[in-house]
Amino acid sequence: MKIKCNGEDRDVRSKRLGEIIKEVNGDYRSGCITAVVSEKEKLELKNEFAITSEAGEARIKILRESEVESDALSLFLADYNRFHNGSGVVRWKTEDVTAIGPIVTNLSVEKGEHRYKKWDVFIGFGGFDPSQTYLMISKRDHEAAYGTGADAVIGRLTRGRSIISDLSVGDEIEKIHPIVTKAERMGFCTSDLTMEIEEGQEIYTYAKVKLFREAPMSSEHFFSLTSKGVIVVDDLTSTYVASSALGGLNLPPENIQYRSKHHLSVRNDGVDKGKVFIYKEGRLPNPAHNVLGKIEQGGELIDYAEVGDTIYTISEPKWMMVVGKTQKEAEAFFAEADIEQVREGNESDDGIVVDQMPALTTEIMDRGTVRTVGVDAERVFEIELFYEQAPKTVWYFKKLSGLIHRPIGILNTYFSVAGSMVLFKGNEEEAGTLVPENIPKGTAKAGILGVTNMSRSNKGLMGIRLSDSDKYSPTGETFDGTNLVLSFSNLTSSSLSYISKLKEGDRIYVKEKM
Repeated sequence: MKIKCNGEDRDVRSKRLGEIIKEVNGDYRSGCITAVVSEKEKLELKNEFAITSEAGEARIKILRESEVESDALSLFLADYNRFHNGSGVVRWKTEDVTAIGPIVTNLSVEKGEHRYKKWDVFIGFGGFDPSQTYLMISKRDHEAAYGTGADAVIGRLTRGRSIISDLSVGDEIEKIHPIVTKAERMGFCTSDLTMEIEEGQEIYTYAKVKLFREAPMSSEHFFSLTSKGVIVVDDLTSTYVASSALGGLNLPPENIQYRSKHHLSVRNDGVDKGKVFIYKEGRLPNPAHNVLGKIEQGGELIDYAEVGDTIYTISEPKWMMVVGKTQKEAEAFFAEADIEQVREGNESDDGIVVDQMPALTTEIMDRGTVRTVGVDAERVFEIELFYEQAPKTVWYFKKLSGLIHRPIGILNTYFSVAGSMVLFKGNEEEAGTLVPENIPKGTAKAGILGVTNMSRSNKGLMGIRLSDSDKYSPTGETFDGTNLVLSFSNLTSSSLSYISKLKEGDRIYVKEKM
């Protein structure tokens, strides 16, 4: 039977969703949702069109005042796609109109003046010449002669009026296409791979996101959110789905623009800062939202997702992150992207990369070179975080160590008490809401890292005991002043000896045990 898989027409023998994905070798991640979409109508009604530019999306509502189409409307319905790509350019603009084109037509010329209402969309000529035919948008009530008749008005601009007004001469129109309404398409998302797919249905297994260079910090935030290749939906409305997994992180304002359908933004201010939104409908620009990218493939997953759904996500460009790899693995990774690697620190093939400069993907791509800092594998400690017992403290630790944004975190030594404990720098302000959770009971064990909670003046300070204690916590406080956040995996006498020799200014590196 004939279906579509991720936008491509395919002939398949299988009927069950999982078998079809295997048969077409579809890009799929286990446990993630698949969107299944059907068309109610085979023909597009072409009652509404979207005009897409870098600035966002505008909408044209087609006017059908009689059963007989005017020559101008017939031309537009047949050739609307000629007004984008090469011919989709704002060629000229005045206070009255913005003109997109030109294309060559054989419409008849009429030199009389006609009245145009604000936001009328019509077909007109440059110099009364049909070889210079433009799609024109009236920006105010006026009378003028554009070489066509009164029946050249094809519709009204209903949305995105500020976007059209702000376009400059030379700006490109990326696409003009008919809007297929929800009444004409119906779909749902499922993770049931045993369900049967019907003839003509479409399936979408992943969302491909193109990230904008104008939002480098926000793009890096998105990379962190999707470090495992998925987005988990934890909030939705009729206009967006969202993920709050990195809520609370600070971001600078960047790339404030119209939020078109299937564009992504991250909030840079307010109670939801750090929250990532993906839009099902266009929204006006908001200074608290950084627009970071758009979905180029698989937007249907967004249209039909529900809270709790996991969406497999692919980004373009891919994340230029090699922290946690060996120097040799980093070399191979960057070679694929034609990026020059300069090794520092432990430069051997087996050295573990613990830092890279620059850190941002966009900067690495722009420069074409990156420095990777390696250390001996013995200096990178595996840890197991106590997610269930101390969720707030885990978040604090990951934020302070950098584990939110990279596979290896850094702990900077603050103070060492010989044979007793080692303290690491914290952040008093960030620790201001660390309520007591998972406090030691009975004995504070060696190899367990704790964080001083908000009940003490040294809140945020982190520490690890080198020997068991029945009286003092890993940070030297009494038990009720410290939250236990993680354990060091397979802590040997050799590694414990290494930690005991740390002095102020030294650093160690940690990664989560897989």
